[in-house]
Amino acid sequence: MQVVQSPTPSPIRSARSTLTAFLLALFASIIFISTTALAEQPPAPCHPNRTAAEDRARVATRGDVKGLPDPLKERLIRLADRPHTFLPVQAFAEADKPSQLVQYYLLDSTGFEPNVFTNLIPGVNDQAQLTATGGNCGLPTIGAVRGVL
Repeated sequence: MQVVQSPTPSPIRSARSTLTAFLLALFASIIFISTTALAEQPPAPCHPNRTAAEDRARVATRGDVKGLPDPLKERLIRLADRPHTFLPVQAFAEADKPSQLVQYYLLDSTGFEPNVFTNLIPGVNDQAQLTATGGNCGLPTIGAVRGVL
């Protein structure tokens, strides 16, 4: 009976294999995080958007969104990601040529002085539902306006 020893791997080959495995795991985790995470969902007992990934992908690949400036595109995708009644409205022309973006506005409820619509003020509205942020279960109110021709 003959015992055959397998050759011992060289330290360089072993280090290269370890580095390759590490890089593959790193890239896989980056791809996984970028395609599945970061859905902006409200805390319980509010209802999350269970179709956030599909909604985000649908809006990101729409023809009226693909060529927009990055801040506007990101806002529309963020709106699709959050709980909503309907996806951001598609901007399209009823003519032969595609619509052209003329201007846009990014809206949100942050940066305002505390007021009765966004903050509870003891003795004033502490028994009321907040109108600007209450319907979103504490998520900041955001929006986008597009002007197209």
